[in-house]
Amino acid sequence: MSQPRRSFSKGPMTGSDAQIEAIEELRHHFKLSTDELKKFRDDLRAEMELGLKSDESNMGMLPSWVFKHPTGQETGEYIGLELSGSNIRIYLVNLHGQGRISTRQQKYVIADHLKKGSITHMMDFLVECVDSFLSFVGKYDIKTPLALGFVLSFPLEQSAINKAVVIQWTKDFEVTGADNKNIAELLQIGFRRRHINVNVEAVVNGAVGCLLAHSYRSLDTLMACTISTGTNAAYWEKVENFERVNFELPAKADGYTPINTEWGAFADSNLALLPRTFYDNRVNRQSVNPGVHVFEKMVSGLYLGEIARIILVDFLDRRLIFDGQYTNELNTPYRFEASYMSAIGADDTPDLESTKHILESIMNFPSTTLSDRQITRTICELVSQRAARLVAAAMSAIIDKTNALDQGLTISMEGAVYEHFPNFPRRVNDALKGIYGDRVDHINVGITRDGNGIGAALAAMLASTQK
Repeated sequence: MSQPRRSFSKGPMTGSDAQIEAIEELRHHFKLSTDELKKFRDDLRAEMELGLKSDESNMGMLPSWVFKHPTGQETGEYIGLELSGSNIRIYLVNLHGQGRISTRQQKYVIADHLKKGSITHMMDFLVECVDSFLSFVGKYDIKTPLALGFVLSFPLEQSAINKAVVIQWTKDFEVTGADNKNIAELLQIGFRRRHINVNVEAVVNGAVGCLLAHSYRSLDTLMACTISTGTNAAYWEKVENFERVNFELPAKADGYTPINTEWGAFADSNLALLPRTFYDNRVNRQSVNPGVHVFEKMVSGLYLGEIARIILVDFLDRRLIFDGQYTNELNTPYRFEASYMSAIGADDTPDLESTKHILESIMNFPSTTLSDRQITRTICELVSQRAARLVAAAMSAIIDKTNALDQGLTISMEGAVYEHFPNFPRRVNDALKGIYGDRVDHINVGITRDGNGIGAALAAMLASTQK
């Protein structure tokens, strides 16, 4: 009879009793049973329900004002403009019908002074980039206006598909002068000023963009989930369930609208709902925004390496690893990156050579023992494993809220953590299997690349047809 696979990576095969005991204790702190995941799911679902009815939820539950699924049969040429982290991406999207899409795209780097400057300068730069892109794709002298969709990876308060205000500039953006201003109108003014024949038809959040992009290819797509620098999800909700707003539905509406959950903020006003450890509390307390997006700080790429670093420092303080020797690199917040965790998680060499390289050549430890490397690898595995299980529980809240499991559904996943962390997709699936048993086979998971920009173009298409 074969042994069941352990749900957490094994501790050090070598090492002192104190080391093995410390790892076992850590494993206990980071382990989440299926019952704990179900409790987390139920709490997050209750917060979703509250957000659909009132403004009292931590989760934004923001409507997108898109009132129609793409059918996959639409055709035409549209522009997607994406403003996310350090780059602007512009896409010329051709819809060919039958779920087929082709794109041409270019990337432009956002200078730091623009991230912390006025909204006018940011809009001028966006318009210049679109102008340059149109020349690149041979669309400079267009007679018929091109429809553009604008996608932003920031929370948006919308009153129409082309009326959106940025609620909060997150990440490292501190844009000024945008308060209560319609971002679509500011962009349109910029195009008019430069006589560029482009109409800003739609503004959408990044998660909504991914949802639209995958929905064009796969009609049963229920949600899009991002696990990257940050985390978010959007899903199709019945318009009648969204009680905060009285929508005037267009004639071609199909009764559903994408909701941007902003689930990274789940439980911000009741942190007891999050299964936090001492290490999570420390990451939150020492972050630039204590008490904000605390769930995001447990699962997303910006913070996973920092959780692991703080655990490593704690083990070092207790003289359990690295012979008690510190380095400036390990003492520097956010210096132990998520990409290092990814490489360490993928290291299956007997002597953990990749782990040795990261610890000795990048983190600058003079030398490490095999036990040091095994402990480091286990720490990275435990932090990553817990993140995957929490994400799965959050996904199951949306699945249960929409009663989508019985007829089958597709989930679109995107983001560096999901795509590049070894075993992350399997761990998400294992957690979903723990929750749903064999019915997990009703869930199809696909990866959406360039989903934000393609989704923006689809929003422009849907906005044009909604009129």
